[in-house]
Amino acid sequence: MRMIALIGAVLLIIGALLQQEEGSNSSEDWFAIRHIEIVGDLKYATKTSLQSDYISLLGRNLLSLSLSDTLDVALSSEWVKSAEVRKVWPNTLQLLVYEHTPLAYWRDGQLISTTADIFTPQSVPELPLTRLNGPDDSSDIVLDQFGLISQVLSSTSLRVAQLTLEARGAWHLTFTNGITVKLGRDEIIERLQRFIAVYESDLSGRIETIHSVDARYPHGVAVSWRKNL
Repeated sequence: MRMIALIGAVLLIIGALLQQEEGSNSSEDWFAIRHIEIVGDLKYATKTSLQSDYISLLGRNLLSLSLSDTLDVALSSEWVKSAEVRKVWPNTLQLLVYEHTPLAYWRDGQLISTTADIFTPQSVPELPLTRLNGPDDSSDIVLDQFGLISQVLSSTSLRVAQLTLEARGAWHLTFTNGITVKLGRDEIIERLQRFIAVYESDLSGRIETIHSVDARYPHGVAVSWRKNL
């Protein structure tokens, strides 16, 4: 069956080339792209939005359309991580698209994917993701630190809601239970472990009374309590 389809496609191309040699322009119409077929397991983008993003490909000549040009258009959609192109003769362009999988929010209006790519959707969805912040060009550093911190927290009930690297190099994080912890510039993991020990022994039962915790001390932590509670 596939061989028959291949032979048919070859005959179509040969016929178009012969007409082109005879000075006919009908091959331009014969192989004009009239349909763009979107294939893929889509969770965030929609086929309708992708069709709109790829509208510039309609009317192009399927015979002469280059793979690189097509991929450039396919990857221009913000949710598309990679794509595969297939020409379905005589008038259909099939695009198999693979989406970014968001791992965390990055700063304002951006996302970091599981492959560490930063992308900016036109509409940022509300997802249960950690918010990462840092100076320009610091996403790799912040993402690495987030990975280390997540490993340390994996055996606890604590989860990071927000992690921030300040311009001066200091770190602080906020947990999903609302507690903010200052970790400073150095010995981040050691200070975090020290906080966890104090939290599990003395603080976990008093979450609603804690405003923030300063873990920058060498042998302990300082707790700032909420007032009027």
